[in-house]
Amino acid sequence: MLTTKYYFFLMLMVTTRVQQTHQQQPQNTTTPQPTVTTSLPPTTPSSKPHIILIIADELGWNDVSFHGADQIPTPNLDALAYNGIILNNYYTQSSCTPSRSALMTGRYPIHLGMQGLPLSSAERRALPPGKILPEYLKDMGYETRIVGKWHLGFYKKQFTPTFRGFDSHLGYWTGFTSYYDHMSDSEKHHQMTGYDFRRNMDVAWDLAGKYATDVFTNESVRIIQEHNSSTPLFLYLCHLAVHAGNEGKLLEAPQEEIEKFSYISDPNRRTYAAMVSKMDESVGSVVEALKAKGMLNNSVVVFISDNGAPSVGDYRNWGSNFPLRGNKKTLWEGGVRVVGLTWSPLFKSSPRVSNQLMHVSDWLPTLYSAAGGVASNLPENLDGFDQWNSLVNDEKSPRTEVLINIDEKDKTAAYRFGEWKLVIGFFGDHGELDGYYGESGQDVFNPPYNVSLLFNSAAWKSISDENDTDVSHLREMAKVSCDNKGGYERSSDCNPYETKTPCLFNLHEDPCETTNLVTSYPQILSTIYRLLQDQRSTLVPQHYFDFDFEGANPLKFNNTWTPWMV
Repeated sequence: MLTTKYYFFLMLMVTTRVQQTHQQQPQNTTTPQPTVTTSLPPTTPSSKPHIILIIADELGWNDVSFHGADQIPTPNLDALAYNGIILNNYYTQSSCTPSRSALMTGRYPIHLGMQGLPLSSAERRALPPGKILPEYLKDMGYETRIVGKWHLGFYKKQFTPTFRGFDSHLGYWTGFTSYYDHMSDSEKHHQMTGYDFRRNMDVAWDLAGKYATDVFTNESVRIIQEHNSSTPLFLYLCHLAVHAGNEGKLLEAPQEEIEKFSYISDPNRRTYAAMVSKMDESVGSVVEALKAKGMLNNSVVVFISDNGAPSVGDYRNWGSNFPLRGNKKTLWEGGVRVVGLTWSPLFKSSPRVSNQLMHVSDWLPTLYSAAGGVASNLPENLDGFDQWNSLVNDEKSPRTEVLINIDEKDKTAAYRFGEWKLVIGFFGDHGELDGYYGESGQDVFNPPYNVSLLFNSAAWKSISDENDTDVSHLREMAKVSCDNKGGYERSSDCNPYETKTPCLFNLHEDPCETTNLVTSYPQILSTIYRLLQDQRSTLVPQHYFDFDFEGANPLKFNNTWTPWMV
């Protein structure tokens, strides 16, 4: 009944709107200067909420204990989750650069030409010119700070953070570094390695040897402590954790932290757990600093992952998306349905587990609205929805569907429509990323969930003086359960590499994407297919990867990754 036309529709569609690519120069070629602000002693509190947006890099669904896993305790994240809103249907892109592009612009990556692979360090490519999230907030009086990862382009300095709306940046520009030496071998195949740690435009040589998670924590705490609290603060904290580092030392954590997880038999998973634990500790320190500064009672805290964990494949980090199907770089749930939560005293109906749809592109209009902006003043071409009233008042989400992605080169696509999801294409050269991977986290040697650890965490002590929250109920509500075999013995009857047909799932009944309903619901298939066609007609083609291995080589710049074009 089904033919390959559904599978190859991406090749057959030719009605692509051609738009200006970011490789063209912006009309104004004058190089802007970075802005640096000086903090003043606090006067009166800001009337606008402080916004703290924290991103974990490639954190798995199963790697936070508020989702019901006992293997890796995350008491500070749990404190925010169990006093705030757990976003259990939160979607993002399947890899770093596309996710951050959607976050910064409020647009689907297909409308930016950013829907493909993450940026490589020697690429002449960047997030296209245009107004992005920190600039919108800066217009509303916010001080804007970024700490940690950028990964949206740096081949010209006007694409780096302090030229794109941030007042300061301590962190790195490439996709990852090692945790201690801060070297990035992201162009290892071309034998290119360079130091990548910056204070604004200056190389931060003095931070070599210091653990990245601690560096970013200390910088974030310092920013809060020195902030003039009468000015609203936007702090964008983008952790390296828990991304793998360079080959040969993919996972790194302080030894004393690793030793806390001696009950985990796999030494790589044990180190990964320590990396998660250090990041959780960081969250607690930031919340504690907000409390000490008197800013917490007027703050919005968001914690999200940029994509699912790479349990297998290149730069594996031993994270787990259990029980979800798939991996980073796939459009299965494990690659794109990720950890998300938000907490604020401004929320009128929390704690709760929210199953309403939300996408990474929603943060720009949502945070703009939280800051007092009027959503109608934003550009009409945004793909993100303003979710602020939904979060504050527990109202119905304005979003009922999500374009997960269309990749016209890989010929893959996925769309979420209500409780239905359509997936087209396979992932990996031979479908090797289409299965179920990673640690179940259900080992008998795991310690039981420790509520005392939760109540004694820095975050809990900062945001709540009560211990009567029904943690067990919220924990149960946040779990994803699948009615099939336990562990990763489960399988699916939809294997597109073999069948060359699409996969249709009812995620309410089948969140692990095991049962293909494509022949049972032709009308649903037709509806979602038309929605995909509509989106495909607006797609901006991926920009051709323009590598400059000679020009970008760190050997030319004292062994550092540096903007190499004017």
